[in-house]
Amino acid sequence: GIGVLIFVAGLDTVAAAIGFDLAYLARNLKDQELLRNEPDRIVLAAEELLRAYPSVQMIRVARKDVDFEGAPIRKGDYVSCATMVANRDPTEFQSPNTVDLTREDNRHAAFGYGPHRCLGSHLARREIVIGLEEWLARIPAFRIKTGTEPITFGGHVFGIENLILDWS
Repeated sequence: GIGVLIFVAGLDTVAAAIGFDLAYLARNLKDQELLRNEPDRIVLAAEELLRAYPSVQMIRVARKDVDFEGAPIRKGDYVSCATMVANRDPTEFQSPNTVDLTREDNRHAAFGYGPHRCLGSHLARREIVIGLEEWLARIPAFRIKTGTEPITFGGHVFGIENLILDWS
């Protein structure tokens, strides 16, 4: 039923989100230090990282013929809603291309919106926050290993396939 759907749908997406979070923190040691020193900020930071690096593109099927900004969309066409573009909209976010882990007004679209909003969004948020809390509590300062770059994958879910980290 719906419980299995929520659990299975969240496997790749939550892992992808945490991968993006760790890659960001590995590249931004000041933000990593901020979250270590002030772990109560992890909840806001997780929301900001979901906004900046969403792991899912929303795919919808057009229910009727429409013209969108001069582009015809026919009934039955697949439409990819670019979540990252929506999350970088300057009419919605101040300094949208800047990652600000203290951003408070953060109505991002990482989990969709309206009647198709992700049913597992609350569970996913908790998993991401707990994952970051536990990682930062147990692993010392980390960075991407010199000479390596994260290997990403894309499709309906975007993520990091391989992230090699160094820590002391």
